[in-house]
Amino acid sequence: MIPFVLAGCMGIDSKTSPRTTFMVEVGYEEVYRRAYAQAQRCWQTETGYPIGGGINQADKTSQLYVTGDLVGRLGQVDAVSKSEKSSEVTVTVWGASAWGPEALQAMKEVIQFGVPTCTSYMPRDNYQILK
Repeated sequence: MIPFVLAGCMGIDSKTSPRTTFMVEVGYEEVYRRAYAQAQRCWQTETGYPIGGGINQADKTSQLYVTGDLVGRLGQVDAVSKSEKSSEVTVTVWGASAWGPEALQAMKEVIQFGVPTCTSYMPRDNYQILK
């Protein structure tokens, strides 16, 4: 029974975790820098969760993730270069506690506008796009 309980608490799930994919007029390296600033400020928190990932210049991609204690990945940002100054970005969050739709939307806005903030300030109709 213990493995079943732990399996239900294992961070990002590729099928059920909230995610959003969008295009941005920012290069993949700048996406990484913006995501890193946000992760340090809001995702790493006072717990000191480690930030991993990096920039792959050969593939023109970047990935950033934060890993929690015994849970696995709590948040992840993947960027793929589409041109010199545009990227396709996917942000995925665990979906539990502070790692839900609000964290997802805040990270998206940081990547779009370049100002780290732990809360989304942009108006929107609903969270349907985040599920």
